[in-house]
Amino acid sequence: MLKGLTKRISNSDFLKSLTVLITGTIIAQSIGYLLAPVITRIYTPQEIGEFAIFQRIVVLVATIATARYELALPLPKQDKDAFYLFRFSLKLTVITTLATSVCAIIYGILNDSKIEFYLLTIAGVTSVFALAFFNLGTNWAIRIKSFKTISYSKMTSSLSNNGFRVLFGLFNWGYTGLIISFVISYVVGATHFIANFFKSKKDSKNIFEDKKDLEIAKTYKNFPLASLPHALSDVLRDVLVAFIIIELFSESVFGSFDHSFRMLRLPIMIIGASMSQVFFNRISDYKKKKIAIYPLFKKLLITLSLLSIAPFTIIFFFGGDIFAYTFGNNWYESGKLSEIMAPWLMINFIVSPLSTIPLVFNKQRSFFLLGLCASLLQLFGFLYLPQILESQSNQLYSVFQVVTWSQVGISIVILFYLITIVRKHDSLLKK
Repeated sequence: MLKGLTKRISNSDFLKSLTVLITGTIIAQSIGYLLAPVITRIYTPQEIGEFAIFQRIVVLVATIATARYELALPLPKQDKDAFYLFRFSLKLTVITTLATSVCAIIYGILNDSKIEFYLLTIAGVTSVFALAFFNLGTNWAIRIKSFKTISYSKMTSSLSNNGFRVLFGLFNWGYTGLIISFVISYVVGATHFIANFFKSKKDSKNIFEDKKDLEIAKTYKNFPLASLPHALSDVLRDVLVAFIIIELFSESVFGSFDHSFRMLRLPIMIIGASMSQVFFNRISDYKKKKIAIYPLFKKLLITLSLLSIAPFTIIFFFGGDIFAYTFGNNWYESGKLSEIMAPWLMINFIVSPLSTIPLVFNKQRSFFLLGLCASLLQLFGFLYLPQILESQSNQLYSVFQVVTWSQVGISIVILFYLITIVRKHDSLLKK
C-alpha cells in the first residue's frame, strides 16, 4: 500500500508539488501549535488581543502595498512579463511603506507621542515590507514551481516566530514580545525569496524599461480594481471586528476569539493553503492548455470535505474542555467560542483552497460582491446583535451563533458560484 502511494505521488506532478508544500507547512505549523500550550500559559488573553490588533493593521497595509498584483504572478505566459509585474509590485510596496512611515511620523509629532509610538511604527513598517515581499516571493515561487523554497520559508518563519515568543515571554515582555517575534519571523521568511528575485532580474531583458512595468500592470488591472477591494473588505472587516469586540466586550474576549479563530484555522493553514497554491498553479495551466478543470475541482472538493469532518466535529462537541486542558483554564471561553464557530470554519476550510478560481477566470468583481456580502453580514452581527440581545445572559455566545450560521450560508452560496464558473469553462471546451 505504501509502495503504491509512493509510486502514485512520484508519477503525479500535482501530488509531488502538494506533498512538498504540505510537508513544509505541516512542520511550520506544528512548531507553532506544539508550542501553543506553552505560549498561552505565558501570555494572557488580553496580551494576545493587543498583539492581534497590531497584526491585523499590518496585514491591512501590506494588502494595500502590493495592490494584489502578487496573485497575478503565475498567470503571464512569459516569465519576463511576470517579472515586470513582480518588480512593479515591489515598487508599489516601497512607496506604500514610505508613505505609511511619513504619515505615522506626522501623526506622532502632532499628538506629541512618546518614544514607544515611534518604536511601534518602526516595527509596523518593517513588518509591512517583509510581509508584502514574502507574499510576492511566494507567488513567484509558485510560478517557477520552486515549492521547496516556499516550504523552507514557512518553516524558518514559524521557528523564529514561536521561538522568540517563548523567549520574550519568559522575560515578561508582554504583547511587545509578540510584536517583535512577528517582525523577525517575516523578515526571516522573506529572505528565502531574495535569491529568486535577483536571479529573475538577471535573466530578464530590458530590465531598465519602466514602461514595461506599466504595460503589464495595465494588462492585469483587474487585480487592483476588483481583487484588491475584495481583499481589503476582508482585512478591514477583521480590523473593525477587532475594535467592535474590544469596545462592546473587552480585549480579553477579543484575545479569546482571536486564539479560537486561529486554532480552528489550523487545518486551513496546514492543508488548505498548500492545496490552494498548487491548485492555483494547476488550473492556470489547464486554462492555458484548454483542459477540463471540473474533475480536479471535484476531487479536491471531496478530499477537503472528508478531511474536515473529524476535527471540526470533535471541536463542535468538546471545544471548551479541549482548550482548557491544552492551553490552560484562562482559555476555556476561547474553547466555547470554537464550539460555536466550528461549522463556519469547516465550510471555510472547504471553500478557501477553491477560491483562487475567480482570479484565473477574471471573475474578481462578482466574487468581490459575494465577499462583501459575507463581510457585511459579519460586521452587522458583531455590531448590532449585542444591542438586540443585550438582555440575554449568554449574549456573547448568542451573537457568535448568529454570525456563524450567516457565514455558513454565504459560504455555501460562494461554493455553488465557483462550481458554476468551472462547469461553464468545461462546457465551452466541448463545443
